[in-house]
Amino acid sequence: MPERSRRAQLRESTLQAHASLDRLVGSFDSPDAYKNYLRGISTFRDAVERKLVSTVWPQQCGAWHAEMFSGLIAVDLNDLDVTPQPSMDAPDLGRSPEVLFGMLYVLEGSALGARVLYKRAKQLGFDEDFGARHLAVQSRRSDRWPDFLVLLENADALDMERVAHASRATFQTAERAFRQASHEPA
Repeated sequence: MPERSRRAQLRESTLQAHASLDRLVGSFDSPDAYKNYLRGISTFRDAVERKLVSTVWPQQCGAWHAEMFSGLIAVDLNDLDVTPQPSMDAPDLGRSPEVLFGMLYVLEGSALGARVLYKRAKQLGFDEDFGARHLAVQSRRSDRWPDFLVLLENADALDMERVAHASRATFQTAERAFRQASHEPA
């Protein structure tokens, strides 16, 4: 019997954390709800991207790299005259390929959801030129997720429990950021 894919292992391991985050992000069906979304995603992406910038990438990743969206999110916040939240730190999980792949599983997977979120933002009047630049760019690239999955499946000697732990911690960082944005207790 074939072994389960690493993707399947991570999907199963992060199912509850992912569902919890999806509930917090919600449908942002009003400009105010979208502004809360921007505050949350800004805080989350800033924390995780700061961590990624200081990460040494494994040679097996080749030229592939994570896309950074904090700059575009900052412009979106400015478009809507939204003050960013105070910054937060991503959890200190160490520096290893497992941590990197765990964080990237969450970040790269979010591009799939960005397509749906971008449609909702457009219904509110936000687009690639005003207020939703980060979603427009993130939702355009259809090759990133499959490319990431190839890297994940082919990576040498990953401790998948450590990858799953890093993924869950990344989802929890996002949840804290979105709770802060909506002023819910963490």
